[in-house]
Amino acid sequence: MTDFEFTQAPAPTITREAMRSFVDGVGDANPVHTDPEFAAKAGLPDVVVQASHTTAIALDALVAQFGADAILNLDVRLRGPVFPGDDLTVSPVSFGEHDRGVEVRNQRGDVVATGIVILRGGPDES
Repeated sequence: MTDFEFTQAPAPTITREAMRSFVDGVGDANPVHTDPEFAAKAGLPDVVVQASHTTAIALDALVAQFGADAILNLDVRLRGPVFPGDDLTVSPVSFGEHDRGVEVRNQRGDVVATGIVILRGGPDES
């Protein structure tokens, strides 16, 4: 695979149930992800979706379009918080001549994460 022909992919709305399942699955019960009162004391409007959960959403969109075997690396940078009820969309983005990636936006259009993708057979594969 040499071309990065990724099409925009909407993700399911992030529910509190999905957040709890993810927290249980990864074993990280940091109260900023599970306790609304704790999050409020930290100055947040609500609990925050785990960074690894946001990354998994981007990765799921890539796997759905390319297959798991095609993805060699995904280097993600978080750009903003994600909250329960957010609707995310994963879109293609170019970071230069050879760097292809994804941009994750919420329903307000805010970029919440970006990622550089290396695919099997792509120009950066070593």
